[in-house]
Amino acid sequence: MDSSDKERGERGVTCSLLGLPDGRLRVVLNDVRNLAPGESGPWQHEVFVTFKDYERGELSSLDLPEDELAAFGHYVLACLLAANGLLLSEP
Repeated sequence: MDSSDKERGERGVTCSLLGLPDGRLRVVLNDVRNLAPGESGPWQHEVFVTFKDYERGELSSLDLPEDELAAFGHYVLACLLAANGLLLSEP
């Protein structure tokens, strides 16, 4: 096993799932900071990024349009790059 499996960067993005009173599910993204860079944590909340609500059945069955899944992945990577000062601006 590679020893780097426990190494982490200084900044990251968390994705959490919250059950809402009406039965829907909320996906929440936050920027976080590693309090022990180079190690696996602990992590501290830095900035709320965004959230999106879904119907429970739609999300739990992963019954989302392919373009929405791709957009979510793109958004997570963009947040991660921005948090680390690596997102290139358009010319």
